[in-house]
Parts: sequence; structure tokens; C-alpha cells
Amino acid sequence: MKKLKNRIKNNIMYYWSVIGLAVTGSVCRIIHYVKTGRLPHKKTKYSQEEIRKELRKIAEEVEKEKEAPAEGPGPEE
Repeated sequence: MKKLKNRIKNNIMYYWSVIGLAVTGSVCRIIHYVKTGRLPHKKTKYSQEEIRKELRKIAEEVEKEKEAPAEGPGPEE
């Protein structure tokens, strides 16, 4: 019975915190909209330059793999 009470208490605390975060985020978005007249932009985790650099590195690795001869046994005759 004690485990059930603890589980219920933990669930209530968890859902209360989730609701609190949702309300806080909504209020902050509303305040920003009222102040500026537009919704806040979602920020990306990485800048465009960092993404381009990583894509270039990946493309170079793929090209090197294509150019490298296949390893393993030769054709059987």
C-alpha cells in the first residue's frame, strides 16, 4: 500500500511539473508576442556554417570510400 501511495505521489509531482512547464512556456510566448507583435523564432541547435562543414566532411568521406579499391579476395576463376 505504501508503494502505491509513493507511486501516486510521484505521478502527481511529475504531471504537476509538466503542467507548470507548459504554462510557463505559453505565458512567455504570449508576453513576447504582446511586446513585439510576432512569435519568437525557434533557434536551431547548430548554426548553418557548422551544418555545412559537417556535410562537407561527410561528402568527402563518402567520395574517399568510393575511390578506394574494394578489399578482399579477388575474382574467382
